[in-house]
Amino acid sequence: MTSAATYQPGVALDAAEQASTRSDAVLMLQVFALAVMVVPSDMVIAAIGASGYLASLIGAFILAAYTASILFGLHDPGRHRHPIRAVLCVLWLSVLASYVLMDRGLMSDAQLKSADRFMIQLGVITGVALVAAEWLRSLEEVRRVLRALCWGGAFCGVVAAVQFRFGYDLSHYLRVPGFTPNADIGSIGLRADLNRSTGTAVSPIELGVVAGMLAPIAVYLGLYDRKRRPLIRWAPLPLILLSVSASVSRSAIISVAVAFGVLVILLPPVMRVIALCWVPVVVTGAFMLAHGLIGTLAGFFAAGGGDSSVQYRTHDYPLAEQLWQHAPLFGAGPGTYLPLDPLNIFDNQYLGTAVELGIVGLAALTVFLVAPAIIALRARRRSTNPELQLLCAALAGAGFAGALCSLTFDSLSFPMFVNVYALVIGLIGACWRLAAAERAGMSRPLRTALSTRGHAATSQTALSTGG
Repeated sequence: MTSAATYQPGVALDAAEQASTRSDAVLMLQVFALAVMVVPSDMVIAAIGASGYLASLIGAFILAAYTASILFGLHDPGRHRHPIRAVLCVLWLSVLASYVLMDRGLMSDAQLKSADRFMIQLGVITGVALVAAEWLRSLEEVRRVLRALCWGGAFCGVVAAVQFRFGYDLSHYLRVPGFTPNADIGSIGLRADLNRSTGTAVSPIELGVVAGMLAPIAVYLGLYDRKRRPLIRWAPLPLILLSVSASVSRSAIISVAVAFGVLVILLPPVMRVIALCWVPVVVTGAFMLAHGLIGTLAGFFAAGGGDSSVQYRTHDYPLAEQLWQHAPLFGAGPGTYLPLDPLNIFDNQYLGTAVELGIVGLAALTVFLVAPAIIALRARRRSTNPELQLLCAALAGAGFAGALCSLTFDSLSFPMFVNVYALVIGLIGACWRLAAAERAGMSRPLRTALSTRGHAATSQTALSTGG
């Protein structure tokens, strides 16, 4: 793309130049983010199948645009260095090895199609992450993408709140012409006499975990999206938090606690105190808006291992070990574990990956889920810009929340989580490059000064020796 090709790593663009060479990635990623959060992923093009939901199709287009830009010489990945590319490479190598080595003679047609869908999904993740990491060139462009993501999350929160409070499902009105339901959308369940909402997600757990990941990003926008009025820039945060409450999910509480915890720890001292003062206000608000919610969730946490859902997650450990032993290194094949008994579904992405991709794939998955958050923390340390530091902290919180909550549900089976996480790690790559450009810009005057000083010293020596 033109904008990507004209960007020089480590060279800061002034406002006029940025406006004249605005990245083509912004609009694509904005549309992708809104499609992920607004349009239910169970709405698909029937001829394509489960991979034919709107966000997946847009993600495939983004991957195609990225590939074409390289083939036509419009983008040189070698000039845009960031560690997210290595993270994706590790995952791709393990998945490809498992895909090539899986025994197709023993696979059903459904398993083979599921393996192909997994590869398509990985392609979408790669395209979105690389475009975000390499084509976004300023904090303003990152903010524009995050603005679309958070407002999409806010819309999803409104849908979830209506489901929770009134038992009415607005997601049925979000159908795109030409798309048909692939399963029941937005089904509202019950937990302890409380409506358990899905919003526009596939399940309440997915809804709550993603909302928890978005919450610190919404805080970042509230503090630094200063082109918007305070009411407008802070509005997404409470609406996103509605999804956390409406999901009635422990995973959602873990997600928002981890994401916010990382952000608060990394805030400047004064802002940290202010954030901690808001915690009781938020808890009180949740209690007032959803009477009985806090007591219900507290009871679930207090039950510990005696709770039925916890037992449901742990009773499959012996089965997972038995299946893993059949192909311990590279697994049975990506996406090929399709149990006939729903009770045997692994509500643990690490466990499922050990079975499907083996111990090599499990190591690669751990890198994929944990390394980006660590990269965000390193980018934060490399920067002296308070805004970029806070953005890195927010993205690190989102990354750590996704990594930890993958222990509580099979996260890569849920499209909203997968696509939001792909965007998060791509933005972490963009932050890494912005921090590197900032550091290069700071060191350039120092190198110039040292060079000038050295030249002056040489001249003085020459003069004193008559040279």
